[in-house]
Amino acid sequence: MSLLNRYTKIFLIMTSLCYGQDVYSAYGVGELTFASNAAVMGIGSNGLMPSFQEYISLSNPSTWLRIPFAYVSLNYGGTQIKDRDYDYNNVLSGLNQFQFILPIKGRYAVGVGFQPFSSQLYSLESDDINEKFIEGDTLTINKAINGSGGISELIFSLGAKLTEKEQLGLKLEYLFGSNRRQTVFNIKEGEHDLDYIYNQRNIYNGTLINGYFSSHRLGFGSRILRLSGSVKSVLHPVHINHFSFQPFEDSNGNGYYDIADYPRPSGVDSIPPAAIDTILNNQIRPFEYAFGFDLELTEMIHVQGELSSWSDLADSGTKLISGLNQRVVAYRHLNMGLIRFARVLPRIWHESLHFRAGIFQRAYEIENQFSHNDYAVDYKINDLGISIGLGVKFGVTKNQIDFGFNLINRSDSHNSDKLITNFNIGISIGDLWFVKRRVKK
Repeated sequence: MSLLNRYTKIFLIMTSLCYGQDVYSAYGVGELTFASNAAVMGIGSNGLMPSFQEYISLSNPSTWLRIPFAYVSLNYGGTQIKDRDYDYNNVLSGLNQFQFILPIKGRYAVGVGFQPFSSQLYSLESDDINEKFIEGDTLTINKAINGSGGISELIFSLGAKLTEKEQLGLKLEYLFGSNRRQTVFNIKEGEHDLDYIYNQRNIYNGTLINGYFSSHRLGFGSRILRLSGSVKSVLHPVHINHFSFQPFEDSNGNGYYDIADYPRPSGVDSIPPAAIDTILNNQIRPFEYAFGFDLELTEMIHVQGELSSWSDLADSGTKLISGLNQRVVAYRHLNMGLIRFARVLPRIWHESLHFRAGIFQRAYEIENQFSHNDYAVDYKINDLGISIGLGVKFGVTKNQIDFGFNLINRSDSHNSDKLITNFNIGISIGDLWFVKRRVKK
């Protein structure tokens, strides 16, 4: 199609994207991970306060000194996103967390783990179909973008006793991963129909540092009040390698680059010409602080609450990391929950069960940059959710199976509202380490 080369500039004005499988995950680095394990999901928290067992949170290393055994924990989860205005469901699933925790004589604890930091999966298509009449020819143009990938965390954690009633924790999170974005311009000229495809890729790496503090010094009579706080910041700034590949005409319509396309590849199919490599520094600078309490109402029943605030302090000048020129610049999380923990020495079967329930609210601030007039308009997204969870403790070493479920109503003033369902199942296996065993005779 000869007109394609003459009208390439038309593509630059095609910026209106209105419908998608998951618009939120196309913003910046994508959907951030909140509940990495089933116990946290069951209470609707960010994992600061104890939810796995009494006194213990798998996400807070300052609580690990009370763990009597070493634990290997594996969590798998799924998410369903239902759009309230469009008839579709987007279903995602995968590994949510792997963790190994080793307590050492009640004074220290170390842990290594892996979990997602953010994830992306979206397919956005323009509602606007543009018709251009040029030199007697009619071009019908539509635009879509597709994206997938995400950022993962490799985590090293350390907990230590400060006093008999205070503990400290440290967590290092190494971020790595990549995402891919494909922009497709569909052009129709008479009976001809052709896709013009532009591929991009981002590769991430950086390191975050978290500090934790926990105390059970305060109380109300015989009721113990536990307090925790945490601060997260950047240790090594997040580094992004942005690869921009040469656009091509998908002549045979198969969606990838091969010998039938223009420009034709030299050599192996599906390998496009050399990409333009742009290095971006300081594009993601998360800072977060959190506070929480755990009030022991009875021997087994606890009421909990958490408040956290997250901000991205990076310069907003770049527009390469998001296909929509939008990103999450801040969010606030608040939750309240009730837990009935299993009894240490259960007398009947249901005393081996943990019951969890909670409500939570998250408010996101989205920065929306319009490239054609170089100004930004911020808008907000609000999540309101309920959570329930169940934990089953079994075995001499307090093995545990956990289930977590939450239901979220997402209100979005810019796009259609969503109904989000999350489910998580986890299994934690305990064992004895560094314990002198009797020699068998």
